[in-house]
Amino acid sequence: MKWLTFILILLSQTSFGQASGYMGKKLLITGEVSILNAIFNPNHNLNSGLRKFSMNVRSTTDLDYVIARNGTFGLTFDVFATGMKYDWNTVEHSELLISDATDRFNHARITGYGYGLNYKVFRNPSKAGIAPVGSYAKFDVMLLDVRVRPIDKDMDVGHAYSHRFFTPVISITFGRQRVFWDFLILRTGIQFGIVPMGIPPYMQAQGKGIERETQEQDVRANAEARLMSYYLLNVNFGVGFLLPFRKSYKSLN
Repeated sequence: MKWLTFILILLSQTSFGQASGYMGKKLLITGEVSILNAIFNPNHNLNSGLRKFSMNVRSTTDLDYVIARNGTFGLTFDVFATGMKYDWNTVEHSELLISDATDRFNHARITGYGYGLNYKVFRNPSKAGIAPVGSYAKFDVMLLDVRVRPIDKDMDVGHAYSHRFFTPVISITFGRQRVFWDFLILRTGIQFGIVPMGIPPYMQAQGKGIERETQEQDVRANAEARLMSYYLLNVNFGVGFLLPFRKSYKSLN
């Protein structure tokens, strides 16, 4: 009987040590900001260059759930805004979608939302902690809901025309999450992403430039190329919360 009691105690201690989640908390919600200087392309304010300290900013919300000691699965929601240079009155497009646009509309603002799924893999959970705490690699697959609108940069006036399309984006983030007071999470990371449909126009933009049969196709190709450079590299900072904030009395006993 004594040996049976001793074995049961060992098993209970082992099962507790292998339980996933930080102190049993498996749900994590995080708000994150991704930034990078707009050196070569304009940001959402249509400014660029190091001297103006123009930044591209993107906000992200993650809802993650621990499914293993070294992994979490979650939902990703992006809100993005950036800009691009674009000539709405090129000779190649004889039938302009914007009939009354003048030469002063030589920029466009790109805004929208991203909806996706993510999976985080945590390194050495037995040594550095337990998911969702520690160093991780995050894999994201999202669908972007994109809107492009002509902008008069000098007057900061938007045109009535707006073009909308959907395009996927794939990214990987290398980061670290730290926990404070058993519920507050601080996150830092570096993100690398690609917009698959934006790779061909992005490569064309480095050479002779982008040109499509219709202006609608041309607008989309230029926007996807811009999104390719927008998601290519970012630095992330985030704050999150482990839920529930406190354990209930029953769980403590």
